[in-house]
Amino acid sequence: MIENASSGHANERAPFMDTLLRDALPEIKLALGELIDRENLRALPGKYAKLLPESLLVVTLRPDAAEALAPLAQTVERDLTDSVMRHGSLYDRAYRVQLRRSEDGDSPLYQVSAHAGSAPPEDVPAPHEPLPASRPTYDRADAATEAAPLPVADPDATRIADVGVPGWQAGRWVLVVEDLNGKEREVFRLTDSYATVGRRSDDPQLRTTVALSDVPHVSRRQLALVWEERDGAPGFKVYNLGLNPLHLPGQEVRGAHVGKGQLNLDSLPQDATGWLPPGVPLRIGDQGPVLRIDEVPPDEEGEGAEVEVDPDATRHE
Repeated sequence: MIENASSGHANERAPFMDTLLRDALPEIKLALGELIDRENLRALPGKYAKLLPESLLVVTLRPDAAEALAPLAQTVERDLTDSVMRHGSLYDRAYRVQLRRSEDGDSPLYQVSAHAGSAPPEDVPAPHEPLPASRPTYDRADAATEAAPLPVADPDATRIADVGVPGWQAGRWVLVVEDLNGKEREVFRLTDSYATVGRRSDDPQLRTTVALSDVPHVSRRQLALVWEERDGAPGFKVYNLGLNPLHLPGQEVRGAHVGKGQLNLDSLPQDATGWLPPGVPLRIGDQGPVLRIDEVPPDEEGEGAEVEVDPDATRHE
């Protein structure tokens, strides 16, 4: 177990940095690889695959770990992005990694979560392009003595663990975004049993796991989706966090206008919630877009079929 660093001074922080590079990074790479495998458990049909944006994988570090790694944050991010790009190429998917810091000193050493819809940096190679096989070097002599702190993490990004959630299967569901004319514009994999949806925001207190494009009438944090079976039927409980009402067949879900910070979904009024089964359209406000959850069909060779794994894709040497 990696203990907390006792001081923030650079000369005392260095041994903790070395421990993180040696012990924590291999664990983080494995966790990222497992997240990618879960997300891609079922292959997307071609019509959805072409609408799928790049995914951002966020590694949220405990405050002391974030401080220790800050001088080498860019190098670590490049190394992790190289690793997930190699792993993602098994599924013809593009990924990148960003380090963020938790503001909770009692949080785990690290947590990983997936976000989609953020604009990718220009220098991220496409999944079909070969990546160099070079190994990263972490030279503390080249790092700034006092680095800028890492960006603050979305306080709600890792709110719910999927372990033990009845009926939930990772990789089974996608969120389809349509305009009012029924044209499909974007598709997002629902990686976890809990997701927040809205327009893109750089404010960590309003950041969502799914960021929609070109939706000026959608709140920055519009709704939350939580997996909830009813009478054995699959579906998601919907919480309207934004301003515009949500329109379901036979029901209007009013906006709760929730402010910044961590969400307390249990505090929302009943008329700000609904239930969304697969295939049922949900319109945001009068001007859209329209959201729909679809099931990804199992692979022909059977769900859970083994995938050839690059032995170097999720390991640090």
